[in-house]
Amino acid sequence: MISELAIRDDNAKQVCSQLCEQWKRDDLKVFVLRGESKRTQVRDWHESLFPLIGTPAHLAEDVRIGDRDQQRTGGIWMEVRYDSRFPDAYRHSANAQPLHTDGSYIPSFPNASLMTCIANTAEGGETTFIDSLVLLQILRREAPELLDELLSTIVPHARSGDRRDEQIIRQAGDRIWVNWNYYCVAKDTTPAARVLAESFHRLLQNSPGVKAGIRPVKLLPGDAVVWKDAEVLHGRNAFVPTRESDRFIWKCAIDVGIFRG
Repeated sequence: MISELAIRDDNAKQVCSQLCEQWKRDDLKVFVLRGESKRTQVRDWHESLFPLIGTPAHLAEDVRIGDRDQQRTGGIWMEVRYDSRFPDAYRHSANAQPLHTDGSYIPSFPNASLMTCIANTAEGGETTFIDSLVLLQILRREAPELLDELLSTIVPHARSGDRRDEQIIRQAGDRIWVNWNYYCVAKDTTPAARVLAESFHRLLQNSPGVKAGIRPVKLLPGDAVVWKDAEVLHGRNAFVPTRESDRFIWKCAIDVGIFRG
């Protein structure tokens, strides 16, 4: 599921080409770009690679400019940075973040999310991933009736003026698509869909199969990770900060392998 690639100034073009080729493989979902720890201007350097990777989207949000329905900035990058002023915002807290997809409430969300690491010195704080195919197998084994409901029930998600009405799990041939964020399930969802969302949320928290199927990735300064947002769930392990910005990551949405003028 995970591919790790070492990327430097002298091989960046080759590695980006390799990433785009590997992106076409169904068995690879998460791509870790191990960079140079002493690099300065890490975010700008990874942004300079966009013409070799794909097309970013202007979907950034900022908790400082409004409530959950009014956080869109119009920019590309958003901070995922420990900031004790915002303990209730996952992007800025040290709490474990539940498994989710980034595009749950955005119908036109790109095919990937990308994060680049500025600092990650705190204990813990790994980004966690579980493959949609692994999740399907777990549901078949542990909760087949719940799986039937997930495949057949529309559960709307809404935030920042966007709304997406879709099943939490969809199957298209051999591919399994997921669309899920417990905290973005629309307020006007039906009672039946709300019960389904609560049941799925509990399973993700308590399932031994999910726990065993999660793959952690610890980003170090200079690293980046890009993943197929609709084919994995991702989250974050809790961490123990010692100062502000102990864990500091920039994040964006991007269409990998799609190049627009």
